[in-house]
Amino acid sequence: MNEELNLETFKYFLECYFNVSANYNELNKIVNDFNLFENVKYRQKLLAELEIILELENWNIVQEVVKKYGMRKMDERKVKWLIQVIVGNLKSN
Repeated sequence: MNEELNLETFKYFLECYFNVSANYNELNKIVNDFNLFENVKYRQKLLAELEIILELENWNIVQEVVKKYGMRKMDERKVKWLIQVIVGNLKSN
């Protein structure tokens, strides 16, 4: 990923919503909470960042972001699942 892509909203989501204290089975509820509490600008920005991640498919960098900001070690399959679940929930609301 290039330096212009800083993923600030994704990092915020990991730190404040899907941090180490959250369970994977709560992810749908967590994204719904994000949709309820955050304004439209931040919801759109998170969706845009995640769509860029899916387009670029640089999973090593995404794994590092998740490890650093979400304090979770995820393999490529799990990171893809995480991004897809978040995107699906953002688009359905």
